[in-house]
Amino acid sequence: MKGLKPIGRGRTADIFEYGDGKIIKLFKEGLPQPVMENEYTTSVYIHSLGIPTPEPFELLEVDGRTGIVYERASGHTMLRIMMAKPWQINRQSRQLAELHAQIHRHTVTAMRQRQKDMLEQRIAAASLLDAEEKEQILDILDRLPEGNQLCHGDFHPDNIMVGDKCRILDWMTGMSGNPAGDAARSVLLLSTGSLPGETPKLIAAMIELMRRRLKEVYLTHYIRVSGIGSDEIEQWLLPVAAARLAEWLPDHEKQGLTELIRARLAQIRRP
Repeated sequence: MKGLKPIGRGRTADIFEYGDGKIIKLFKEGLPQPVMENEYTTSVYIHSLGIPTPEPFELLEVDGRTGIVYERASGHTMLRIMMAKPWQINRQSRQLAELHAQIHRHTVTAMRQRQKDMLEQRIAAASLLDAEEKEQILDILDRLPEGNQLCHGDFHPDNIMVGDKCRILDWMTGMSGNPAGDAARSVLLLSTGSLPGETPKLIAAMIELMRRRLKEVYLTHYIRVSGIGSDEIEQWLLPVAAARLAEWLPDHEKQGLTELIRARLAQIRRP
C-alpha cells in the first residue's frame, strides 16, 4: 500500500506499520465483510477479558481495503524462536500449552461464533469427502460435549508473539466451545502441517523431528495444566480433521488429511 511499510503477509491479510506503536492489518479483497467485522468485535471483547493480546483500536478502510488498527506487539513469533533456537523447544512448548490452558479458563457468553456450528459448516463443505463419510463424522460431532469456554480456533506457535511478554495473535476464528476440541485442532496443526516442496531433505527431516517434539511436549503439558484427558482430546480429532479439509491447503496436505480421516473411519466401522 502506498505510504505504508509492509512488515508481514498472510493468507487473508497483509500487515503494515501504522504510526508509533501501531500496525494495521489490511484484509485481502474477496474476504466477506462480516468476517472482518467479527474479527474486530471479537478482538475487542478478548482484550477486555484481560487475555494477553494486542489492543485493537479501530476498524477502518484504506484504499478500498478494510483493516484493523492494532497495538504493535514487540518481539518474534514463538515459531521463529524455536527455529532459531531449537534447544528452547521444550520450554517454548510448555509455554504454548500454558497460554492455551489460560485461554480455556474463561467462560464466555458473548461470542458470535460457536465451535460445533463452525465445524459442522466446514465438514459439510469438505468436497473430498462423500455424503456417507460426512454423515458419519457429523454424527460423531453431534455426540461430543458442548462447551462455553473461550477457544482460539487456530492456536499454534506462529500466532504467539514473544517479547517483553507473550501476546496471542489472530482472533479471526475466536469462538466459544469445548477446550478439548480447540486442543485437538492444535495437535492436528502440529502433526500434519506441510512444508514447501523445495525444502531440502535434511532441513525437512530436522523440522519433522522438532515438530514431533513440540507436539509431544505441548500435549503432555496441556493435559497436566488443564486437567483435560488425552481421550477427551482424541475424540475431537476426526471432526476437526474433516473440517480442516474446507480450508485453503496444498493438495498433498489435503490428501494426507483425507487418508487420515478414512483410516479413522475404518477403525470405527471395524467390529
